[in-house]
Amino acid sequence: MDSPQWLQARLAMCRPEDTVLDLFVQSLRQSIIELTGKRLGADTPPPRSISSRSTQAFRPASEYLQLLHEGATALADTGMSYGDAVGHLSAHAANRIFTAPVGEMVLSVAGKDPNEGLSVTQGMAGATSTFGEREYERVSDRSARLIFRNEYFGPAWSRGMTLSGLLKANPELTVKVELESGEPPYQSFTLLVSW
Repeated sequence: MDSPQWLQARLAMCRPEDTVLDLFVQSLRQSIIELTGKRLGADTPPPRSISSRSTQAFRPASEYLQLLHEGATALADTGMSYGDAVGHLSAHAANRIFTAPVGEMVLSVAGKDPNEGLSVTQGMAGATSTFGEREYERVSDRSARLIFRNEYFGPAWSRGMTLSGLLKANPELTVKVELESGEPPYQSFTLLVSW
């Protein structure tokens, strides 16, 4: 679902105004340390608020993607494919996010029904980044389609985040997340989720 070339291509598309919540960066950094033992991207300037009224700190999306690339490369050096490494890092970091107060709030709002949860979280995704368009489409009682446009994180990352969130709220489920459509470098793509 991802490769170094595709992630680097999406990284090159990032604009200075494209930002992501600092919690995502910190969770990714800690996940890299826990999974690889390496400290990557530690010498970065403090996060910035995107407006004077903002209480949440944001970092450039390019910083996040560079850290994700370095972490996935380090994890791939252990024998995992690069795409699987991106997804594994995403799921591990997502577990950290979902235990933070903002993540717990999202899970409580999303509830136990996977369709309801996916619809709510896709709508809330705009609060965590200043780029991308994300849509939810109910397919059936046991499946949904997630549509991403202008999304820099890519399908492997989105798959890891989706799996983590659904399993955190419903640990008894067997969840499948597949790439349904999209073309490299996967800035726009569709995931089919079933349970």
